[in-house]
Amino acid sequence: MTVNEIDNLNLQLAFTDWAEPRGYDLARNPEDQQFYNVETRAAWLGFEAAHGPDGCKPKSQQLYALLKKSSEYAHQSDKLFPVRVGTPPYGDYAVQGGPGGVYRLRDVNFYVIEDGKQYRLN
Repeated sequence: MTVNEIDNLNLQLAFTDWAEPRGYDLARNPEDQQFYNVETRAAWLGFEAAHGPDGCKPKSQQLYALLKKSSEYAHQSDKLFPVRVGTPPYGDYAVQGGPGGVYRLRDVNFYVIEDGKQYRLN
């Protein structure tokens, strides 16, 4: 999965998290993946405009992680996944994101991607 595909999937999941509790009909046409419901389609277009690549989000690089082969979690993924580092929800699991949800700093290598090239940070 490419970085752009991951970003698109994250945007779609965020929209679902936002729209579902508000009662939007999330049924889609299987052929073109457009929402059947006109109100949902309009809400999606607004959400995409605000949060998509042209939206009003801070301009910064996305931080990615790759599980180290020495990590007990190495079996979960062998691909980069977007993460953020923040206050650990418990223990020393400060890396948030990816298939397991949280990881320790010692379990991952960090990367950024610039012009399609991966740069390892640590």
